[in-house]
Amino acid sequence: MLTRDLLRYRIDGDVVKPSFLKVTPAIRDLTESLLAHWQGGVGGRLGDLEDAAIPILHRSRSLVVGRGLQKLILDACTFAEPPSAATLREEAFAVSAALLTAPARTSDDHRSAVAERLGLHGDDVRDRLYADHPDQAALETVPAWTATHLIPRYNLALTQGLLLFARSLTVTVADADIGLRRRLLKALRFRRLLADIRGDDRQALTLEISGPGSVLDQHSRYGMHLALFLPALACCRSWKAEIALALPRGGPARLLLSDEDALPGDNAFLGFVPEELQTLHNTLRERFPTWTWQDPQLLPHPDGEVVVPDLQVVVDGKNVALELFHRWHGHAIHRRLDQLAAGWAPHLAVGVDRTVLKADASIAVHPLFIARGFAFSDLPAARAVGEVITRTVNGR
Repeated sequence: MLTRDLLRYRIDGDVVKPSFLKVTPAIRDLTESLLAHWQGGVGGRLGDLEDAAIPILHRSRSLVVGRGLQKLILDACTFAEPPSAATLREEAFAVSAALLTAPARTSDDHRSAVAERLGLHGDDVRDRLYADHPDQAALETVPAWTATHLIPRYNLALTQGLLLFARSLTVTVADADIGLRRRLLKALRFRRLLADIRGDDRQALTLEISGPGSVLDQHSRYGMHLALFLPALACCRSWKAEIALALPRGGPARLLLSDEDALPGDNAFLGFVPEELQTLHNTLRERFPTWTWQDPQLLPHPDGEVVVPDLQVVVDGKNVALELFHRWHGHAIHRRLDQLAAGWAPHLAVGVDRTVLKADASIAVHPLFIARGFAFSDLPAARAVGEVITRTVNGR
């Protein structure tokens, strides 16, 4: 995504208008030139390639556009880690300090003397002494993009950068594709985003998602999760969103987005499963081989809320779902426990982050938490998951 210094937008009343790129001849030429430069630079050093790209960047009427395009290219590149020069530096500094007891006439003479003691040529010392700095990294791979790929990605990255200032999002998804909506909501859960999810008679989904501006703990990390959810949302055919922003300069503002903005979706984000959660799934399957793990099904509540479990398993013919409440979800756990106490979803178990329990001691003594809940730190342990599922199956 684009960083704050690369964001381009204007404010019309209270509505934020992102300065999306259009495929004009000038923008296409700039984009193709940058791509050609980096795609032809494989094997070169980062610092040298960045210096050589400066004339290309200055072709743009707005330097910030070129810098933004180049950032997206570099974010998708891979670089070879340069070998450490720490030992050579330590030896060179020690030799240099010893030689300074009888200083040479010139700095060049001093450098030559240090190189001789190290068994190197004078120029080698200068080049190798800081060969492990980031600008010395060698370019290994560059995405095989064209301007047609990069320009929409720029518009998406611009929007993602603005989402870091979101206070709330109201998203409506009108797609009738049940499978797509289920994967979208799973992506929402995997990103650990705060959301109130509701459905209506027309099978439309409304998501009230809290933004990083309303999260006090780990603000930047939450904002990143929210920005990474946008490519999944853009996979829907019919959607719209109204985002309340708190921009660094100016008062409250709104950002309006929809499928009409043609932001590129990425199906990979719909199937994304965090590595730590995949590890938990694998451990559970090994530890409980007779249990049948399933793709979690949505649980509609009579008041219109839709619950998205994190895990679902069949044990002794009984379906048990598990919903996790992370450190950002503390406000929602009381509502869920009260719903369970009223008899809804008798086979739904809950896990609550210890940070939430520490902030609100009343959760731990709630009868339904005692019966069907457990505590975890950041990610639940397989043992604790197995125990709460067994208690829920047995009705204890």
